[in-house]
Amino acid sequence: MKPFPILNSFFVLLFLGSCLLPMPLIGADNNPPPPKIPKLDIRLTHKGFKTDPESFLAVCNSAAMAIARYYPKRQFKPILIPKANNGFPVKLDQRGPKGEPQIMLSIDDGWGWAQIAYQFSHEFTHILINHDQPRAGPNHWINEAFCEAVSYQALKQMAKDWASHPPYPNWKGYAKHHNSYADRYLGKDRDRPEGMAFTAWFQKNENALRLGKRYPKYDLYKYPAYQFYQIIKEDPKQLEALAFLNFGLRNSGISTRQYLARWKTVLPARHKPFADKVGAVFGYSLPN
Repeated sequence: MKPFPILNSFFVLLFLGSCLLPMPLIGADNNPPPPKIPKLDIRLTHKGFKTDPESFLAVCNSAAMAIARYYPKRQFKPILIPKANNGFPVKLDQRGPKGEPQIMLSIDDGWGWAQIAYQFSHEFTHILINHDQPRAGPNHWINEAFCEAVSYQALKQMAKDWASHPPYPNWKGYAKHHNSYADRYLGKDRDRPEGMAFTAWFQKNENALRLGKRYPKYDLYKYPAYQFYQIIKEDPKQLEALAFLNFGLRNSGISTRQYLARWKTVLPARHKPFADKVGAVFGYSLPN
């Protein structure tokens, strides 16, 4: 059994009360355990970082499996974390010595489970969308917005998983903090950015979004991310469709509408309605 982690100050007061409660039995409710397929191999290769590596990787694995569960047949290469306190979280273009994808995080310390989960799930989604796929060019902000939305979904799923089947029994009380961490990014002010209906805001800001070809501005793409999450939470199984966003993409310079319409054409039939809902966020009716 792992000891309780040292928590970020954001959570200390909330968490102390739960530490004093008797430890409930795992599986005491009817929630099914998290799936164990596909197999993931996540490695913290950063030397000397102040954390418990086993606990750190348990959090990363839980965050990734909140998403990877919708890709049960996919074989993932080991994922390396060469640096945990980088200036910003990023999935590196440079691969590991055996072609492994590499993720660097930007965390305050090695014990903030929710912050680790939030950042790692975002960058893990880049592996699903971008690894071994063409670049999206001016449409990369759509990739970023999906990664952000999926990180909210991952935290919400982890809250459910840890409430009944946490990685270690005495981590169960931390489940609610994953939920509250996600809620920090899901305020209703994001539904109407600048007080505008989203479609009107998008028409105003589309060019600015497309100018961030490799590094779109978070202050802009967080708003479409909020809209994407509202769709994803209704049917998380549709996350499987994200692997097709750049599949077969030859011309990255196409318009936003063309990018989404092309995505719909390569999707399996079961995911096409999901693409229609995403298109509708921007006021588009995607062709059949």
